[in-house]
Amino acid sequence: MIKNFKKVVKSSQGKWILVSALISVLLIYFAVNKLNTLNHSSKGQDYKTYRVEKVKALKLQGKASPKLIKTYNNNSQIGTFISTSVTDGQKVKQGEPLINYNISQSKRQQLVQKVEEAQEKVNDDYENINIEPHNNDLQKKLTQDQVALSEAKQQLNQHDKQVNDSIYAAFDGKIDIQNNSNLADGQPILQLVSNEAQIKSKVSEFDLESIKEGDKVDIKVTNNGKKGKGEIKKIAETPKSYELKASEPVASSPANDDKDATTSHENPVDADRQGENDAEVSKYTVIIDNIDIPLRAGYSIDIKVPLEAIKLPSAVLTKDNRVFVVTKDSKVEKREITIDKMNGEIFVKKGLKSGDKLIVNPKKTLNDGDKVEVSS
Repeated sequence: MIKNFKKVVKSSQGKWILVSALISVLLIYFAVNKLNTLNHSSKGQDYKTYRVEKVKALKLQGKASPKLIKTYNNNSQIGTFISTSVTDGQKVKQGEPLINYNISQSKRQQLVQKVEEAQEKVNDDYENINIEPHNNDLQKKLTQDQVALSEAKQQLNQHDKQVNDSIYAAFDGKIDIQNNSNLADGQPILQLVSNEAQIKSKVSEFDLESIKEGDKVDIKVTNNGKKGKGEIKKIAETPKSYELKASEPVASSPANDDKDATTSHENPVDADRQGENDAEVSKYTVIIDNIDIPLRAGYSIDIKVPLEAIKLPSAVLTKDNRVFVVTKDSKVEKREITIDKMNGEIFVKKGLKSGDKLIVNPKKTLNDGDKVEVSS
């Protein structure tokens, strides 16, 4: 009986040993599997992420002004001023007569006659050359007469242009009467103010590269809250300080006082502008056009320029200027992007879109395809 009891105990011990061995194997398996999981994960859990978004709209301020203003002055060269043919505040179309002059038709007739006489001489020259094609004197005379004809036509065209410019509306607009009686020669009679408005604004050197001609903008009239849209028509090549200096008169030198001398002060060329304050931020004039709401001249305007640019913090970049993008299955994709650095900021030119999540401060051990855990 004792022998049988010993056999039972020995058998139970063997089973426990077998069970213990199986448990040990399972523990080792789970430990190895966990280690492999950790190795395939981020090698540094709880990474922070950065969500890619476009830069917020650039905010500017500006003033509304008419797109065009034309002043009509009393022009005694075309005739004697009689009256205006329009009233103050009247809306007119391009080509409508605005001013009545007593125009001397004899002056134009003289110019027309001069053109006709010059044309006859040229016609005669051609007939004579057909008879004597090798006569050099006739060829020279033809050249001289052609020059005279061209000058006569130019004088007639200038006269007609002067009449048209002094009488007819150059564009659609509204009339602003300045004076309509007892006018001296050259004194303003009226102004034609275009119906179309534009906005003048300024942008700093730090924001200059983020906008371009053709960009659409959102506008808001400050005093009444009306909203509309416009388009950037022009961005000045030089800052406002240069524009101001360009309008200053240039003193003439004694050599320039000679009537026969070339007057260089008429079209000066500057290699550089002196006197600029290097500490000042340069500002550039921006013209906004194609505005879809009516604007009164002088109104203050709030402007928003939606930007397509994507800006990144330096912490998301690797040493080779790549980024780790977190995928939907919590893995990372090491992606090559194209960037541009301006004024200490990093802008993405290619490779990312809004909504992409990037790893912040990726470790050197992080590889393409690794699984990560992120805290935000």
